[in-house]
Amino acid sequence: MILHKKEWLLALVTVTTALGLADTTANAKTIWSFGNKMKTVRTAPKSIRGNWYGFGYSTDKHPLKLSVRKKGFVVPVKKHGKTVSKTLTYAKNWKTAYKGKLVPNVDLRKESHGWYYFSVNGNHWNISGNTFFSGMIQPVKYQHTTALAYYPITNEKKGKVLLLTKKKYNHPVYMSTKHLTIVNLYGGK
Repeated sequence: MILHKKEWLLALVTVTTALGLADTTANAKTIWSFGNKMKTVRTAPKSIRGNWYGFGYSTDKHPLKLSVRKKGFVVPVKKHGKTVSKTLTYAKNWKTAYKGKLVPNVDLRKESHGWYYFSVNGNHWNISGNTFFSGMIQPVKYQHTTALAYYPITNEKKGKVLLLTKKKYNHPVYMSTKHLTIVNLYGGK
């Protein structure tokens, strides 16, 4: 069977898009929100629990770690020159998440399109820089396993999101936003 030039080109575009090597032309539907209508979550669902590795920004040199537990996040804290792990529990609701006497905690909320917003409120804690502080995550499938689609508060790259995986990679891993609805927080464009 002989393929013509157009068929070869179509096959090449299909394969590179499927592998994530090329940006797709179809961008995701984008919604802008202030986040105050999101539902506060006190127990993390099984789909987002675990240790996740990825890059917060494409300019990062090393992967960051996000540790999500049933009742809180585990964050690295610098104390007396050493880094120790501390568990921060989830806030009761988004209104009290930032009140001084209730901090440190984690503000975890669920959006109606499947995204989870999180924000680590450390107050006077010296939280290590090799963790995620805030962002939007959503469970997705990547190479026959579950991964978390991630972007910090607003998605600057319209055609792709970063992936957090159970395995450490030495480079950012991206996923197309073609079939996702992106929720950008804090107002309008």
